[in-house]
Formats: sequence, C-alpha cells, structure tokens
Amino acid sequence: MIMFEVIVENLLGRIGRLKTKRGKKVETPVFLPVINPVTQDISAKWMKENLGAEIVITNAYILYRRLRDEVLTKTVHGVLSFDGIVMTDSGGYQILEYGGVEASPQEIALFEEEIKTDIAVPLDVPTGLSDRKRAEESVDKTLKNLEETLKILDGRETVNCLWVGTIQGGTHLDLVTYCAEKIKEMNFDMYALGSPTPLMEGYKFSKLFEMIIAAKTSIEYGKPLHLFGAGHPMIFSFIVALGIDMFDSASYYLYAKDGRYFTETGTMKLDKIDYLPCSCPICSKTTIEELKELPMKDRIDAIAKHNLYVCFREIAEIKQAIKDGRLFELLEIRARSHPNLYHAFKELMNNEKLLKIMEQHTPIYSRRGLNFFDNLSLNRPEARRARRRLLENIFKERQKKNAILIPYTMKVSLQKLEKALPGAAMSEYDLLLYGSPYGLIPIEIKYVYPFSQTVFPQSLMLEEQVVDIVIQQICNAGYREIIIIEARNKYLKEAIYRAVERLDEKGIQVKTISLK
Repeated sequence: MIMFEVIVENLLGRIGRLKTKRGKKVETPVFLPVINPVTQDISAKWMKENLGAEIVITNAYILYRRLRDEVLTKTVHGVLSFDGIVMTDSGGYQILEYGGVEASPQEIALFEEEIKTDIAVPLDVPTGLSDRKRAEESVDKTLKNLEETLKILDGRETVNCLWVGTIQGGTHLDLVTYCAEKIKEMNFDMYALGSPTPLMEGYKFSKLFEMIIAAKTSIEYGKPLHLFGAGHPMIFSFIVALGIDMFDSASYYLYAKDGRYFTETGTMKLDKIDYLPCSCPICSKTTIEELKELPMKDRIDAIAKHNLYVCFREIAEIKQAIKDGRLFELLEIRARSHPNLYHAFKELMNNEKLLKIMEQHTPIYSRRGLNFFDNLSLNRPEARRARRRLLENIFKERQKKNAILIPYTMKVSLQKLEKALPGAAMSEYDLLLYGSPYGLIPIEIKYVYPFSQTVFPQSLMLEEQVVDIVIQQICNAGYREIIIIEARNKYLKEAIYRAVERLDEKGIQVKTISLK
C-alpha cells in the first residue's frame, strides 16, 4: 500500500496525499487542531462541519488516565464524535510539563492500538530548551522508548495505526541529526519533530528553522514529517517551505483564553482592537463591541473559532501558492510579519546547502510568472537555476567574440542597429538584452520561461549580485568587444556603467552609443 504520495512540489513544500490503514485520506500540508478529549471546548465535529477539518489530534495519555473505559468501548473516534482521521500524542508533553507520566511506553502503545487511533505517537521524552546533558538523556530515552514500542507492535497480528518516530534533540542540532538517523533505521511510517514550542514562544525562529532543516535532511524524503506545537499561522508558510507536511497546535484556544486574536501576520489583543479586520463567519456576524461584551466563555469560544478560521485560511493560501509555484513569494510577504522572522528568512537565503536542495524540488516551469521584490528574490530557486544555466550553457565559449548589449525595455530593429553602427558586420555580434535580474539574455530566448515572465523593480539592477552575473557571463563567453546601447532608464544606465568599469579592468573593449 502506498501510504504517502507527493503530488506537487515547490521549494521543500509539497502537496501530498496521506492514506491511513482504515483507508481514510487527507491532503497535506495540513493543520491539526489539538482537541482536549475531556473538555472538547471546540468540538472536532464543529471543525469538520464549519472548516472542513479532515484530521485532528488529541492526547492518548489524557484518554488513558481520564476516559479509559469509555474510549476502549467507543474508540477515539466515538469519544470525539468524529469520523475523520485522528492522531494521538502519547503524553510526551506531560513529561515536559510535569516531569513524568504514570504509564510505560508499552502500555501507551497498546492503548493507542486498542482505541483504534489512525496515527499514533510512541511515548517520547521531549528535549525542550535543555542543556547538553539533559538533551542527550532525552534523545537516549526517546530512542529506547521507540525501540520498546516497535517490539510490542512486532508481536501483534495486525497493526491498526500509522506509527510516528519522534525526533528529539532541541537546539542541539547534532543531536537532532543523530536522533533522526537512528529513527530512520527503525522504519517508522512517518516522522515528527518535537520541542519547538519554547522557540516559537520566544520568537527564536532562526533556531526553529535550523532544527527543521537538521531533521528534514536526515530522513527519507518519501515519508511525511510532522511538527508538534506549530503555534502561529504567520510561520506556517515557512515550516511548509522547509519540508513540514503536518503540524498541530492548541494555540487557537490558548491564545483566545488570553484575549489574543489571530491575523496571518501577527496577534492582536482584544482590548486594543477597534475594528475586526476579518470577514470570517464569526467576525462578519458581530461587532468588536458585541464581541467584547460577550460572557467570558462565549467570548473565548468566538475568538478561538476565529483563530481556527485564520489557520485554515492560511493553509489554503499556502497550498495555492505551491500549486502556482509562488511559495517563495508568500515567504517574502510573511517574512515582514516580525523582525525576527525577517532575520530568520534572510539567514535561510544565505544557506547554500538548503538553497541547492530547494532548487532540486522546485519545478522548472510554473503556470504563473514570477514577482521579484528585492535582493532576497534573487536567491529563489528559479532565479538561481536560470542564472546558472545561462552561465554554464549559453555563455560558455561563444563562437562570436563580439556582442551588442541592448536595454531590455528598448524596442530596437536590426535595421536601426545597422544604421547606428555603420561598417559593423552584424553577423559577427551576439545580440544580448541587459536590465534583467538574470543578467544578459540572448535576444532569441527572450520569451523563454522565466525571462519574460518575471516582474521586478528596475532598481534591482543595481544589486551587486546582478552586476556580478553580467561580468561573469561576458567573461565566460570570451567576448573581446562589447557595444552597449545606452539605456534611458536611470537604473539600467547606472547598472551597466558599473559593469563597464569592471570590464575595462579586464581589458575588454567597450563602446557605448546612444540611439536617437
């Protein structure tokens, strides 16, 4: 049985299809709301009817301690009144929060099988923000628990659940890698990365992204990766772009209890909101004054439901961006949500190893054009690939040793060029367009994707990276003489002058002319 298949890729983000052993399917990337099985403040049934939720997550340890007889009789789906896919966490959070649980890994594993959960997590030991010694202990204990869980499962005739190997190690990246590699050898159905919540609460996005990269690059690409406690929708696009397929959080309700109202780019305190900046079914049927005057329980429920609408809307936005090949653009927009997030995004764009991997998983074409905003856009996979192919293929020892550089925005006929260059044999010149973030574009491939399908500000031409690629292309081609048709645009004019100064230093003959 094919348990997980990838349908569309963009960066390390992907739209996939996960199939459980009951035959239920869910499309990824997907957000799993956390359901407290005892209180069920916002029910899974409400989520399915109003949000189209196909999968939720609840806590097996709470069920084991508080509702054992009922859930063994009704199954976890019966207790939640939900016929979709249910994932159960094992109680690792309780270890992090309270120091331990009153159950063994074997007991939890058998319980999860008996309550017929669809996706089960063995009893792991979260690292949290631990020092090195405690982090090593959490990894060792987690690996031991996973091994004991597998022994129990190997002794069963049938296994009802998809089993998850949880990666620990916290901010100690070598431990994350070590743990992931060990779990890879155990052949779990899927993976999960634990202990991110303290980092998100402290806005330590760089560390969080480093953890994800360490885990993702150490496991099989063909199996889903879950992230526990993903938190706020403003980071959803980033974790998806780094290869997270599934993620859960209870923050929609926890934030609501604190009067915190989600937007895609941040959180607002209810007592400081004057207008409801949302048209979800909750916000469109009330005013801010009415919302503030609701009884506390009703107010919390209303904000929590709004927060869920924002989370699910963001998932739809991300999936559409993957389909359109514009996930990178969504990252650029969301990166402005918080200074720390922007800083973390810039660090990602300096990670050469990561960028190469992202390029491998980004299609060579897209059904939509590309938008470049600033120098960070120059590092998106499509731009890197196009520049490299131009440099290594098009501009590699060209037969013609002379070139005419024409502004990208200027319409020039061959007759007009011949008139402006009397005595020049046009057949001896390559005609190249300048003023593109890809460098120089041979006129004959101007309309090849992505060159004419890219929208960008002309000021981007002043970036040193763009000037550098122009110089490299000219040097790779081995041109001896360059004729530049002067641009009218001030940015293109300044950019090409910067290039001319450096070409003079390399002994390449350069002549600039102006067309009337």
